[in-house]
Amino acid sequence: MMKIGLAHKESKLQRFKPHKGYLLSLLLLFCAPIVAQVTNETGSEDEFYREDQFYLALSYDLVSEVPAAVATRGLIGGVQLGFIRDWPISAQGDWSLGTGVGIGYDRLGQNIIASSSQGTPTWTIEQSPSAIEANSLQITALEFPLEIRWRTSDAKTYKFWRVYTGAKWSQHIAARAVFKSSDTSETLSDLPQLRSGIWYATLAFGYGTFNAQLQWGLSPLLIDVRDNVTQQSIGFRPIKLGIMFYIL
Repeated sequence: MMKIGLAHKESKLQRFKPHKGYLLSLLLLFCAPIVAQVTNETGSEDEFYREDQFYLALSYDLVSEVPAAVATRGLIGGVQLGFIRDWPISAQGDWSLGTGVGIGYDRLGQNIIASSSQGTPTWTIEQSPSAIEANSLQITALEFPLEIRWRTSDAKTYKFWRVYTGAKWSQHIAARAVFKSSDTSETLSDLPQLRSGIWYATLAFGYGTFNAQLQWGLSPLLIDVRDNVTQQSIGFRPIKLGIMFYIL
């Protein structure tokens, strides 16, 4: 477990530090022109083709590594939008690598209340969720997916089966904890215990435009956070289940 001092330094969101994973993604993404297919000199379609795609993902967001008393509440979910560059690694084009860039927003509604009454935010599990009118942790992030892709497509087929799996770096660029009750409200945007970013393991599979997707956080969002009353650990590891739309 990292020390609180270290966590405070790491989680200053306004200090954006380049990360090797997404720097590599940007280099690969923009070092070649964006094309959907490659043709030979006679103008006929070649077997070597690309499936460059825009993507839109809608997710239902769950959290693990939290005490049993934590309950979801209100609007829970996220949306991600971006572009993935396709890099075929087989002559038939059924296997490829994918590198991309995008932006995501997640709203995690629950009964863990962040308060700044003692300087550094404290986190308390509200035992009576009915006393909460609104409470959520909201995160906006730059995303850099890296994928291994398998599909049944060819140069003339635009609806096909696919399985895309890999990892995604999510760099937090803005975050806030919002709380509102019948007699008070508070919004915190300085959250030093929140990681500056985390890796996700990703999986998308389906047919055509509509695909199921899973994103599993490989680290908890919060560092060295405990319930202010019970001292139970609150890690807040995100799990996203939803639908992925691919647009050629």
